[in-house]
Amino acid sequence: MRAPIIMAFLRGGFKTPTLASVSGLVTFQNWNEPLQTHLALTDDPTEMIVVWVTKNSSNPQVKWGTASGDYTHILDADSSSYSASDMCGSPAIDFGYRDPGLLHKAKLSGLQPGLTYYYTCGDQQFGWSQEFSFRAAMPAFFETTTRVSAFGDMGVAELDDSRQIVSPEQPAINTTRLLNYYRDETDVVLHIGDIAYAVGYAATWEEFFDQVQSVAANVPYMVCIGNHERDFPGSNGLFNGTDSGGECGVPHERRFPMPRPALDQAWYGFDYGSAHFVLMSTEHFFYPGSPQYQFLETHLKAVDRTRTPWLIFAGHRPMYIDSTNYDIPAGDQTVARELRKYVEPLLNEYRVDVAFWGHHHSYQRTCPVYQEHCTEGATTHIVIGMAGKGLSKNVL
Repeated sequence: MRAPIIMAFLRGGFKTPTLASVSGLVTFQNWNEPLQTHLALTDDPTEMIVVWVTKNSSNPQVKWGTASGDYTHILDADSSSYSASDMCGSPAIDFGYRDPGLLHKAKLSGLQPGLTYYYTCGDQQFGWSQEFSFRAAMPAFFETTTRVSAFGDMGVAELDDSRQIVSPEQPAINTTRLLNYYRDETDVVLHIGDIAYAVGYAATWEEFFDQVQSVAANVPYMVCIGNHERDFPGSNGLFNGTDSGGECGVPHERRFPMPRPALDQAWYGFDYGSAHFVLMSTEHFFYPGSPQYQFLETHLKAVDRTRTPWLIFAGHRPMYIDSTNYDIPAGDQTVARELRKYVEPLLNEYRVDVAFWGHHHSYQRTCPVYQEHCTEGATTHIVIGMAGKGLSKNVL
């Protein structure tokens, strides 16, 4: 948000706040310091996308090479942003809005499989970020272990457990620490919805990227969209709740350049080594005839299992879940029934090995199952929505 701020210390909590002290004006030494750096894969394993944010720098670039500090390539970045008018409701369009600055995106190409690359982003006038590194993706055909850190529903927390706009997600600190601990042993991070729980407060997105940068700037960070990124009345989604705080998917899609077919089509696939990944949106229509259903059917059918023998699927709301929530239309069991009716036949026909889900803040795992019966060779479903938000207790 790159704005001068004054910090206040309050006693008495949110219900009976009493002002105890106020700081002086705090501002930036470098308004265009590169921040919020993160990586994303494309549908081409020889490419990697680098994303970062500044206030308004005019010549953003990435310098990169195969040796630390020796950058043999330099690449101009594309820049974009979004405004309050791009979103659809409060608080995202009014008191929760802060100028996100410029979002810069550079696509590195011609990468060699498994080779480590070093890079820095920024510009000549305002300076460069610290150095980060990543391993280029392993293409299909490679008989190699693919290591994935997968989870959902993480959010943001402060180390000192201070102010939270929404309910605390303190376990997110533990998840982030584990991601950092296993960073060098991880090929892909898969965050399947309910990313930052910003719910219309732009500053929370910045807190989130600061929290995960040490991981996401070194390992591709791939995401699904969840209800707390997308859902809002009248936004042409599947559900009309207010869970996104008026964001309607805009910050999520602009900040995470996944290889989607188009804006507001939050479904895609990519290869990594011996695995092909397919990610859906449970917040958009997935019925036969819908754009998402057509994509899933065509995409799953086209997967060559001689090239990528493992087929991994993911979405936010679960297809199988132990939950007492039968609310209509968005209850856990209500949505699970619809997913089993329309999407599960595709998973069965195209022999999906594993499906990851979030939304319910718990860990759950099924047998290989089809149409609610354990079936040899069917898909195993794993709910992993326990990365930060308070655990769900509505189990049977």
